[in-house]
Amino acid sequence: MAGRFAIDIETVSPPLDHYEKPPDFQDPQYFELLAVVLGYESPDGERETEMLFRTSSAPEDELDLIARTLDWLGEREGDTYLTYGGEFFDVPQLIGRGEATLAENPNKQQTVNRLRMLLTKEWQHDDLQQPAWEAFGEYTRFEEACANVEIKPEETRWAEFEHGVNLDDIRPPKFQGFEKVINKDITVFGERYLELVDVGATETLTFRSLRNLLEHYGQEYTVHLFELADKRPFR
Repeated sequence: MAGRFAIDIETVSPPLDHYEKPPDFQDPQYFELLAVVLGYESPDGERETEMLFRTSSAPEDELDLIARTLDWLGEREGDTYLTYGGEFFDVPQLIGRGEATLAENPNKQQTVNRLRMLLTKEWQHDDLQQPAWEAFGEYTRFEEACANVEIKPEETRWAEFEHGVNLDDIRPPKFQGFEKVINKDITVFGERYLELVDVGATETLTFRSLRNLLEHYGQEYTVHLFELADKRPFR
């Protein structure tokens, strides 16, 4: 019996204003990879998660992140991966961002080819979004699907981290006052994270707090994909 993986990506959107809706969520021109969140459940049920970050804002670093992702996956035995909405977003963006950076890094073609083969041919993709929508209604968010089957991910509360960002000064009015981090906030924190990486400020309290916030948000989501998968059939 093989293990199974869980995959989620976090992105930034430099071409867009904060909280601006991308014209096309499958078009890689509106996104850049910030991090890949990986989970693994071994055949005996032990689980682990890790969040791999870019180490600079340089385009070639997205390809390096993809290569490190492939290394992490390759060190573990599995042939299935879980996502929530990955067919629509995570998989097209992982592959699309790799392809988008190949013009300047043609020697990395093999990395992108390996990623595409793994995610679209060799492994089975188990996307939990569609069965959740069928059971709970279209556009059911991950958090709502979890609540419907009595899974309670821990919220990431942005004011509990010393990152120096006041989201209520940046958010549109309809999002102001939310104590928890929502997915639309990640581009704000992610772009600040990369700015600090680029100037070498990785030992500062601000940077460490940003990383802790992003890791808490990303890993809390990913580890519960296993639990959600095991709650099927949804009712």
